[in-house]
Amino acid sequence: MQKSYSMLVPALLGATVCLSGFAAPVSAKESKAPFAASALRGQTVYQKACAACHGENGDGKGQGAGPLHPKPRDFTSGLYKFRSTGLGELPTDSDLLKVIANGLPGTQMPSFRNVLTAQEQVDVVAYIKKFSPDFDAAEEEPVVIEIPEAPASTAEFVAEGKNVFMALDCYTCHGPQGKGDGSAAKGLKDAWGHKAVPMNLTRTKYRSGADAANIYRTLHTGVNGTPMSAFGGAFGFGSDKEISADALAASYSAAEVQALKDYLAAQPTAAAIRALDDDSKTALTEKRKWALVHYIRSLQKKPGVLGYLTEDTEVTK
Repeated sequence: MQKSYSMLVPALLGATVCLSGFAAPVSAKESKAPFAASALRGQTVYQKACAACHGENGDGKGQGAGPLHPKPRDFTSGLYKFRSTGLGELPTDSDLLKVIANGLPGTQMPSFRNVLTAQEQVDVVAYIKKFSPDFDAAEEEPVVIEIPEAPASTAEFVAEGKNVFMALDCYTCHGPQGKGDGSAAKGLKDAWGHKAVPMNLTRTKYRSGADAANIYRTLHTGVNGTPMSAFGGAFGFGSDKEISADALAASYSAAEVQALKDYLAAQPTAAAIRALDDDSKTALTEKRKWALVHYIRSLQKKPGVLGYLTEDTEVTK
């Protein structure tokens, strides 16, 4: 539910609260409705708070959608970017509630936590799901990604994370400094044919959460409908991993490229990693995952006064 200039006054007030920082993010578990969700009641909520941007038919083509970037979600496609489930999977109700309650920083989707009651939130989720037949066709609940407790960040973790960032070619889209200006960033499209902009990792607010747990989750789940794939299984590389030397040299200094080569040389080979027992293999790959998470978080920079005023708006695009 993206904000448009024709949105109702209550929605605008909710966005103002979100932008001013007084509305701390909430988890879906904190949204407790007294009654079971009703799609019938949710239709009324949708018409008042969502249809202006997402459209009467849930196709993202509401009257206020024209100037917005990114475009409002097309609920009919069944593709949801921000989930706790695997790539290509449907979101859980909790995932949908999280977006409704917290909004999406960097877009015109505001927080509705102070606009809609807990009951209205679960009701509108029930109605939104009616736009896509995928929810009715699902035979079982999607598997939710388990997020272990994050280890404390250290300088060693961050240094390894930079090497992982380089080894997995993250810089080609997100840029060597994480600013979303990598060599492959231009011309990217999402599943709806819209321009896809890689995340500027130096911001302090990410659309689905900038804390360690949410970054870990995004690495695992990917972002449906965009070039951001799921990287959960990409961390088992060995010392014999091939790297794009020319591309790296165009983005990093000779010392940084050499540091990556030294890091890889110190790792076991891919065959040796495959031969590890499950516990040892998990320990190795989890260490690399959290190293990348902590490196990404190290890129975040607190904005100046103007940055605080614009960080949640399209001005940052």
